Amino acid sequence: MRLTTATLLLAFVALFTACDKGDTIVLPDPGDPQPDTSPLVTVIYEPGALGDQTYNDLIYQGVEEAAQLYGLRTMQLSPQTVDEGLAYLELLFRQFSEPADSIRRLIIVATATYDEFLRKNNRRLEGNAFTDLLYLETSTPLDGKGSTLYLPYYGAMYEAAAICPIISTNTLLIGSNPCDETVGEAVKGFQDGYAMNYIDVFGSATDKQLSTVYIGDAPGQGYNIADSTVLKLIIGRPTPLLLVPVCGGASTKFRRMADIFGYSYMYMGIDQATTSEHSFLSAVKHIDRAVTQTIGQWLSAEGMAKHQKLGLSTGYTEVVTHPTDDFMKILLDELYTDSLRAVIHDDAIRKEAEYEQ
Repeated sequence: MRLTTATLLLAFVALFTACDKGDTIVLPDPGDPQPDTSPLVTVIYEPGALGDQTYNDLIYQGVEEAAQLYGLRTMQLSPQTVDEGLAYLELLFRQFSEPADSIRRLIIVATATYDEFLRKNNRRLEGNAFTDLLYLETSTPLDGKGSTLYLPYYGAMYEAAAICPIISTNTLLIGSNPCDETVGEAVKGFQDGYAMNYIDVFGSATDKQLSTVYIGDAPGQGYNIADSTVLKLIIGRPTPLLLVPVCGGASTKFRRMADIFGYSYMYMGIDQATTSEHSFLSAVKHIDRAVTQTIGQWLSAEGMAKHQKLGLSTGYTEVVTHPTDDFMKILLDELYTDSLRAVIHDDAIRKEAEYEQ
């Protein structure tokens, strides 16, 4: 569930604090309902993240699937501002720096927006054996307490870009900002794959055009934008045009504009094969499966690994094609054969390993 600041404070009071009765001793009634002591998973997202129909919604689904599977309680928090998100984290870290009970708790941070806070404060949790920390989408492990989980996107983007000439020889690659690690990796993977000439459609091998633009210029920018910003970036560009938005929740606005103006576009993060006739390709990140698996590790006797990387070779990222009409299906069958698919996929795995090193 998504909580506002007011409801969050009430929830924290209910979940984490005890009432002060002064000198009065209150004995529990054996007939009263007993407090729920099942493990609690709390997720902190970047501002306004939930409902983006991509990566963050998949995290939400993965956490709730784990809750159903393992009998957990969950609290999923989508702050309105960065300061509000930092306030949530400070409250959690202050509350759980020392054990007040034996309830197991896992704090999941789903964005690099709070990277500085985490790396400065994660050791505060070392005095509480019942509380753990999981930081998503960073390739740099935490010093001290906390595990990290990273799904490299370079390989999937390389593979997707290599077959994009089937759609269009004119592509606009839109990044949220040049600072965020996952964005930079995805952009580089697409650029490298697009530069290859695996497929030649109507002379595309010698006539491909790729333009790369960024919405913002600082970390955390470019994920929540106005329609007017989208229009400024796409109006006047030649058609046919393929839009590849690497900008989180803002990508939904590019999809909507693509449907209006008849552009093609590539889905990012989540496979949306049936929602539009303008997209035949998705670069998928199965972060939901990865999060469910990692929560299972947390509950096991072995616990979570200190750092996990789950990229193209593991199947946690992949490229999915879904032809939108008979002509596109014919092109895929004729040009994107099983043998060529295997070649591109193997190359993408190798290139991702080289990039990660």
